[in-house]
Amino acid sequence: MIRKILILSVGLFFALILSAKEEEKDTAFMNLYHRYYMLYDTDKKDEFYKASKQMQEYYLKEGNIKRYYGMRMNESMYDAEHGEAYKGIQKTYQILDDMKDSDKEKPYHIVYTALGSLFDSRGYYRMAMYYYNEALDNVNPTDSFELENIYIQLVNVNVSRNVYEAEIWNNRLKNILSQNSPRYKIYLIMKGQIYFFRGEKDLFFQNQKELEEFRKGTSNYTQFGDHALKLMEAAFNGKYNEALSLLEQRSQDYDDLKRCDIRIQIYKMMGQKDLAMMEMDKRKDIRDSLNNDMIFNNINEINTAAGIAKLNENAAKERERWMGVAIILLFVVLGLFISRSINRQRYQKRILKQKEELEIALDEAKESERMKNIFIRHVTHEIRTPLNIITGYAQIISDPNFDVAREEQAKMFKEIDINSTAITGIVDGLLEISNEESKERYRKNDKIVVNDFCLKIIKDMEDMNGGRLKLIYQTKLPNKYTIKSNMDGIDRILHQLLDNALKFTEEGSVKLSAQENPADGTIRFCVTDTGVGIPEEQHEQVFEHFYQVDSFKQGLGIGLSMCRKIAILLGGSLEIDKDYHDGTRMVLTIPIK
Repeated sequence: MIRKILILSVGLFFALILSAKEEEKDTAFMNLYHRYYMLYDTDKKDEFYKASKQMQEYYLKEGNIKRYYGMRMNESMYDAEHGEAYKGIQKTYQILDDMKDSDKEKPYHIVYTALGSLFDSRGYYRMAMYYYNEALDNVNPTDSFELENIYIQLVNVNVSRNVYEAEIWNNRLKNILSQNSPRYKIYLIMKGQIYFFRGEKDLFFQNQKELEEFRKGTSNYTQFGDHALKLMEAAFNGKYNEALSLLEQRSQDYDDLKRCDIRIQIYKMMGQKDLAMMEMDKRKDIRDSLNNDMIFNNINEINTAAGIAKLNENAAKERERWMGVAIILLFVVLGLFISRSINRQRYQKRILKQKEELEIALDEAKESERMKNIFIRHVTHEIRTPLNIITGYAQIISDPNFDVAREEQAKMFKEIDINSTAITGIVDGLLEISNEESKERYRKNDKIVVNDFCLKIIKDMEDMNGGRLKLIYQTKLPNKYTIKSNMDGIDRILHQLLDNALKFTEEGSVKLSAQENPADGTIRFCVTDTGVGIPEEQHEQVFEHFYQVDSFKQGLGIGLSMCRKIAILLGGSLEIDKDYHDGTRMVLTIPIK
């Protein structure tokens, strides 16, 4: 349903508003449009890309920039739905770059809405919500049609995760819709799904009656959404097997993740908590599987870049070889005019300098190759380890021959959840490194109550610590002391620093502290541990991508580099305290405003 709604918003709507006279004029265009729309649902990529290019050229010629960017966004969505999500996201970021450099209309809201849909389709709720909110910030508040598109996506992303939030957005959608609008059905469908996920049977059937009245009163009623409501109605009537059977049928009303969400709700209605828990684990596996292509496309991109670097290196050597020949010929000519001794000295100096440059270039190429191999090895290891744990426990739990106590099952489920989160963290870290839109993401618009914020982080980390070390928060700041920055960015940095401190500290304590510096208008967050420490000569190296002090410890070596990048984007800095010698003290300095 997400895909169809997005296409309607950027293409079919234009076709619907063409007058009869314009349709006569643009018969060739309408034929092209219908062919484009049909190709979208096929795997004929070359034909689809060709039709998409023709559509883009048409809109550019007509000066319709909004539809032009809409066609480009549909191409990104097509890539995502055909197993190339990473490619689709990269194309979308390229569209944003092109908009910034353009002096024409810049419909950012269309791109942000599509980015939200792309991340939602991969299960990235926080990223999806971020981009949908960006779309709201950039849309013209008087453009009710585009507002409807964004509200629909916000309802859809929340309906199975935060059902009350979904209801708020659905009511906003209703407020700008006319009951005679064909889109009023979308509001009713979403309302029915909200009641389903809340388990409110009477309200669900009341909504079904309202939907039936709407169907009778409209002449262009479409079938989308009916399949989902039909299976939900069967579940409310206690026909669970029928509902589950309908769910297995192919339908555009939901994707694989939404199918899992519906199945979980049906199991809850049946009172089958064990089946619901197993389906939750299955959903995590699907989410991780959907994102594997992003990981390996990223790795392939690195391999391609390394290959290009090697070709450039060979070309540079060839140029230097010819340059050497030219220099020799030049010296032969100059030898007719200058003395032999001076000629020899200059020649020797040039040759020595070239040799040094070649040695440096060779060392850099070898180091680049080494870092690439280390990165690929680490990514493979870091993903394989938690996957093996998840697979092992899943086999034990699902095997009827194993009689596992409930306490042991709970521990296994907890380990599965921890390792699923670890894989998600790896993907998030890799995307963070490659995301050129980070500056847009870390806007400093959040009001942060520092003490409450830090105590919550300490509480989060205590679950990982498990009472092993003394984990404390220390400050002299007033209780309601507030700063204005980006909460998500500071949260990611402090979680990463505390995670490192716990990982590299065997005994003693880990302390988080906060101190205001009125003189320069900043606040300092310090994470201090009593662990093994970092040698002073490696204080800067640890902030490089993929560098690890201890290669036997778990991790890709991207955490600290990502933290420093975020700190800089927030106008601050991240350093190691050179005067502390009882472990490691990381110092994050952030502007108060």
